[in-house]
Amino acid sequence: MVAATVAVAVEAATVAGGTTSIGVGIPSATTTTGSASNSLQRVVEEVSGETEPAGEIRWNNQETGGDPPSLRQYNQGNVRAMTSGNFIIASALQDAPPFSERPVDEVPHQLFSIATLHMHILAVDGSGIETTDDLVGSNFWPLPPQWGLRSQAEVVLQNAGIWSDLQDSNSIVNAGTGQVAGRIEEGSVDALISYGSGFANLPGWATEVDARADLHPVEWSDSLIEGANSTRGTNHSEIEAYGWENQDFNGETIDVYGADFQFFLSPSISRDVGYELARISHENAGSIQDGQPAYRDHSDPETMASLFLEDHPVHAGPYDFLEEQGVDMSAYTRGEIQG
Repeated sequence: MVAATVAVAVEAATVAGGTTSIGVGIPSATTTTGSASNSLQRVVEEVSGETEPAGEIRWNNQETGGDPPSLRQYNQGNVRAMTSGNFIIASALQDAPPFSERPVDEVPHQLFSIATLHMHILAVDGSGIETTDDLVGSNFWPLPPQWGLRSQAEVVLQNAGIWSDLQDSNSIVNAGTGQVAGRIEEGSVDALISYGSGFANLPGWATEVDARADLHPVEWSDSLIEGANSTRGTNHSEIEAYGWENQDFNGETIDVYGADFQFFLSPSISRDVGYELARISHENAGSIQDGQPAYRDHSDPETMASLFLEDHPVHAGPYDFLEEQGVDMSAYTRGEIQG
C-alpha cells in the first residue's frame, strides 16, 4: 500500500529569494485539467508577489501525457504537484490497475477541486452503432492508453462484461487526442469516449472532433449502466448534452458516468505555500474561470472542498484555509508537512 504522507525528495524546489518553484504534472494543455492548471499558473504569476510569508510562488506546468505518468513522475522527483482524477489516486492507494504490477510508493496530498467530467460514448453517423452492444467489432477509441480516464473506462467496461470482447475482436483503437479527429475522417474510428467538463465546455481536442465529424450519442445497455454503477468512485446518470455546438444532439438527454478531478500537492511543500495557493484560487476564481470556464467556482470555499476523498490527507495549507473560511473539515485528515 502507498505511504501517503511520505515526502518526495525534489531538488531545487526553493530558490534564492524565498521563491518556491513547483513543477506540476498535467496530461496536456488541451485537456480540461491542463487548461485549468495553465489558468491557475497565469493567476499565480500575477499575484505571487503578495503571498507573504510564503514568499514568491512559481506554478510550472509540465506535460506528462496522463495522470498515471504524472504520478510516476512525482515518485521520481520530477514534479511536486499534479492534476488527477480521484479514480487514479484511489487506484494508487489500493495498488489497483494501472498500479497493480508497478505500485507507487507515494501519493501527494489533496489541494482543492478542479472539475467534474461527464464521460459519454458517441458514434460516427453511418457507422451503424446505436447501442453499446454494437461496439464489439467496431473501431472504438476509449481515450489515450496512458490516461487515467482510459484506466477508468477500462474498469467500467470490464465491470459491464464487454472489455474482453472488445479486445478479442480487435475493436480497440489506441491513439492520442491529436489523432482522433483525423482517424474519424479516414474511417478508422467508428465510436469514441468523450467528455464534457463541469457543464461548461468540451476539452480542446473534442472541439476539433466536433468541428470535423458528424456524431450521435450511443445508448447504454443495462450491463454498461450496471458496470458504471459498480465502479469505484462513479455511477451512471443522465444529463443534457452540452458543448457539442456542431451536432444535432446538443441539449438532448445522454448517458454519462462521472469523473472528479483535483489538484494534488506534495507534503514537502510548506503549509504557508499551500495556504496561499488556496487563497489565490478563492480570491481570483473569476479570473481563473476566464481561462477555463469549467474550473469550479472557488469564490465559494465549500466548492473547493467538494471533491475531497475522505480516506486521503488534505494538504495542511488548504486544510487550514478552508477551516478558517468556515468549511466543515471534520471528515478529512489534515496532512503532515514533511521536511
